[in-house]
Amino acid sequence: MSSEPLQVMVIEDNAVYRQAITNSLNKQQGFDCIAAAASSDQAFSLLIEGTIQPGVILLDLEMPGIHGLDAIQRLRELSPNSHIIILTQSDRESHVLQAITRGAAGYLLKTSTRSEILDSIQEVHNGGASIDPKLAHIALKLIRRIQPGEAKEDDEIELTIRELEVLQLLSDGFVKKEIADQLKITSHGVDKRMRRIYEKLQVQNVAAAVASALRKGWI
Repeated sequence: MSSEPLQVMVIEDNAVYRQAITNSLNKQQGFDCIAAAASSDQAFSLLIEGTIQPGVILLDLEMPGIHGLDAIQRLRELSPNSHIIILTQSDRESHVLQAITRGAAGYLLKTSTRSEILDSIQEVHNGGASIDPKLAHIALKLIRRIQPGEAKEDDEIELTIRELEVLQLLSDGFVKKEIADQLKITSHGVDKRMRRIYEKLQVQNVAAAVASALRKGWI
């Protein structure tokens, strides 16, 4: 495993929030905020200089100038190895679906905790995807369009009662801590069950797991 910190760029027009995210990243071992921009245009300029190639880009949507959704393609062109996570206040269905279809690897709301943001950054950097649990029902619509059927046989997959309870709560929009409180287990216990669910269903994120369970009629 590389000892180099995961390099992140933040694109956010709110100076206070931008500084808070930057500070959080730089205080966390294994992360390094190498650039912070107040607009898409400013971010383009930094990338065009060619001195930085972030592993992950945190991108706001509602900014002066170029909207975040319209910036995704250009960011991917300028930094093709970067993974883009939308970090926004917008929970609009059209924004979620457009962000995913345009190439964003994640979509988080600004109500996300520091640990949830850091976990998402690590997840997408490792090749996965991350959708805010509150928005899973929106992401399902896109997944159903792309994957209308399921090739696996249901009787080849067995989930425990507790795993099904976790899936149900995820589909209802509960976050990890809330699930732990509801089921009276630790957050580590929730993580362990989520990993097992992902392995059994052969998926990589919450939205895909919930989509699979819904198609099978389990929840």
